[in-house]
Amino acid sequence: MEGTDAKEIGSRILECRKKLRYSREKLAEAADVSNSFLAEVEHGTKNFSVPVLARLCRALGVSADYLLFGREETPDTSGILQMISGIEPQYLPYLEELLAAYIKSISLAESR
Repeated sequence: MEGTDAKEIGSRILECRKKLRYSREKLAEAADVSNSFLAEVEHGTKNFSVPVLARLCRALGVSADYLLFGREETPDTSGILQMISGIEPQYLPYLEELLAAYIKSISLAESR
């Protein structure tokens, strides 16, 4: 199957982790796997089970379809969703306020 090569999957996991600015340790902890296991997965030398896939997807804020095949569900918003998933929960209300103000300013600018 196209895109299911272990090295490609590992590369996508690594790319997502770096976009989120997660250390390998942080992602390993979030996905409940060992640091060494995650390193092997990222290098494409180790495969993983469906439950591990689900935990990695949840921790990275991406779909299994993306990790396995490289297909994004919503390419226009996936980067934003990944950034948001990396924010500590106590800061989310501030982000929501900023985003609402920004969207409002865009709407005002477009209506002129």
